[in-house]
Amino acid sequence: RPLIPEMCFTSSGENTEPLPANSYVGEDGTSPLISCAHCCLQVHASCYGVRPELAKEGWTCSRCAAHAWTAECCLCNLRGGALQRTTEHRWIHVICAIAVPEVRFLNVIERNPVDVSAIPEQRWKLKCIYCRKRMKRVSGACIQCSYEHCSTSFHVTCAHAAGVLMEPDDWPYVVSITCLKHRASGAGGQLLRTVSLGQIVITKNRNGLYYRCRVIGTTAQTFYEVNFDDGSYSDNLYPESITSRDCLRLGPPPEGELVELRWTDGNLYRARFISMATSLIYQVEFEDGSQLTVKRGDIFTLEEELPKRVRSRLSLSTGTPQEPSFSGDDVKAAKRPRVASVLATTTEDTGRSPEYLSFMESLLQAQGRPGAPF
Repeated sequence: RPLIPEMCFTSSGENTEPLPANSYVGEDGTSPLISCAHCCLQVHASCYGVRPELAKEGWTCSRCAAHAWTAECCLCNLRGGALQRTTEHRWIHVICAIAVPEVRFLNVIERNPVDVSAIPEQRWKLKCIYCRKRMKRVSGACIQCSYEHCSTSFHVTCAHAAGVLMEPDDWPYVVSITCLKHRASGAGGQLLRTVSLGQIVITKNRNGLYYRCRVIGTTAQTFYEVNFDDGSYSDNLYPESITSRDCLRLGPPPEGELVELRWTDGNLYRARFISMATSLIYQVEFEDGSQLTVKRGDIFTLEEELPKRVRSRLSLSTGTPQEPSFSGDDVKAAKRPRVASVLATTTEDTGRSPEYLSFMESLLQAQGRPGAPF
């Protein structure tokens, strides 16, 4: 079964068209492995964009078919692997095309040709932390860690070899990248963070933006994971959404069984059942009174470092979480000292009366109280 969801092959966040159905993925979400007769490259037919019925004995990959024996990826400079043609008659790894955000497949299903013209000059200048000491010149285009303020850059293939975590992300970012430093800190720190009732957290609202909200409830919920016919998947399907089986009474379907379900748009879809998991979910309330239920993985506490994808969609309407709330003492300590001047010796000369200053300080003190509105 291919590990990369079909969504990751779509062109970019600017593409608002529906995902094309990939006929190279079976109803059970699997795709046959095919092998090049010359270089022995082994790939899923769907990942390389080959019709399974055409991948018979003697099939050759694009590079071998073109007799491009010395071809190397224009983004990482490595030879071999699953290479496809670019619009500029160069070569590119399929995995590199997926991970670099500005790259897009002109024919999504066939995975070629690949357009790299939108890659900005700044990305071409990034240096890979893994191979830059061995390379005499900067070459290829690097990706960067998705964590905020982390400028760690690396080639896609170098990152993969080093164990950097790359996984599907929320649209339109397609791929989330976690460098080894943040992967280690995240794995250890996540277990220590608990979310309690009444706590102020950050999560995504229905409009796709992130807001501050308050946790008002928690419960355990069973979710199903299914693979759809178009190669996409869902890991947060409610058991009662399956219409072809009474899951609440009979339990989950057997693994691999084809089911029919009603999606959030009201339409019926076919999918293949994969697994069941029980997650702790939280009910949160936003400042406007609207409520939502979310998983723990979709919640960020005010102490956590927010990923770039979250900060870029963080709404300022309820205040940026990084802006501290000052107590009265903090306000006085942070206030800029007045420069002594013989022309400004009274409060009237400064244009600010004592009543005005007292009002502003009391207002800031109220904002810093624990019971103050968030």
